[in-house]
Amino acid sequence: MEKTMCVARALYDMYFERYGVYMDEMKMHKLMYFSQRESLMSCNAPLFDGTFYGWKFGPVLKEVRSEYKFETYFSSVVEGVSGTTQKLLKDILDRYGSLSSWKLSGLSHEEFSWKKARAGLASGEDGDVALSLDAMKVDATKELAARKKVFA
Repeated sequence: MEKTMCVARALYDMYFERYGVYMDEMKMHKLMYFSQRESLMSCNAPLFDGTFYGWKFGPVLKEVRSEYKFETYFSSVVEGVSGTTQKLLKDILDRYGSLSSWKLSGLSHEEFSWKKARAGLASGEDGDVALSLDAMKVDATKELAARKKVFA
């Protein structure tokens, strides 16, 4: 399993290399979420060790949120990620990288894990309930079934 901040740094750098712009915070959280779901889908295991929380605009990693408070994003992260992780992140960028942050937020609002963490909260509240890994596995199973249906 990779370290959360190492995956975030790799994704951030890959996004910049591909699009020539820095990734905004909302997009980062959503692409990290979809990366985690992709790993659960393909490997039945989490990609990294971070915990997502069900905030109003979608899943959020608090440690990544903290990194965006500084202007030297991820500069303290020096470790890389495996080649397998790099391939997974490339696939995520191929699938979701061109979508707007708000579109990704909307997609994340369709996820069972996010809805479950948001139960009982008003739409404007951030909340502080973690997305459960088991609920994220449900999302991974649904996504895998949807992809198989498209190719059937």
